[in-house]
Amino acid sequence: MLSVAALAALGGAIASSPAAAATIVTVGTLPPANPYFFLDSGDLTNPSITANFGATISGPSTAFDDIFEFTIPQNGTGSDSLSSSFSASSNQLTFSEVLINGVSHSLTQLSAGQSLTVTGIPIMDGVMNTIEVMGTTSPSNVAATYTGTATFASMAVPEPASWVMMIGGLALVGGVMRRRRGVVQYA
Repeated sequence: MLSVAALAALGGAIASSPAAAATIVTVGTLPPANPYFFLDSGDLTNPSITANFGATISGPSTAFDDIFEFTIPQNGTGSDSLSSSFSASSNQLTFSEVLINGVSHSLTQLSAGQSLTVTGIPIMDGVMNTIEVMGTTSPSNVAATYTGTATFASMAVPEPASWVMMIGGLALVGGVMRRRRGVVQYA
């Protein structure tokens, strides 16, 4: 399994946030693949993060099992898209299974490849997340490529001033309700 060190784009986040330092990105595959995983926009402290991942697999009838592991130091939801496309059997691959956090997802068969889109994936602070892509290349493959995009959106957490206003508002409503003693008159 090949470990990929933190990228230069993560340098600022790692230096400024101790939680970000716990981020692990691991990419594993059978040789002769060339897997990658990198942040495209945002950093680990932003409320919105986009990462690109994928691999180029060389050789005929080559099985691959790429595992992309990562942690994000905040809670939120993720989405993932993955695709392969080919113009000839010399660059064809077939996904056999895609697991996101251990859950298998159905692939859509296209005339020249496969695709997958998943939304609403729960992402928890400090919990290891995985995207595992398995498949094989065609018997006449020279070099086949797949690409993916993973996005993350953090959950909204009220600011302390918002909490004070909510609690104050509830206290005010409770005080008004307590003072209003209704007098019931019967006719």
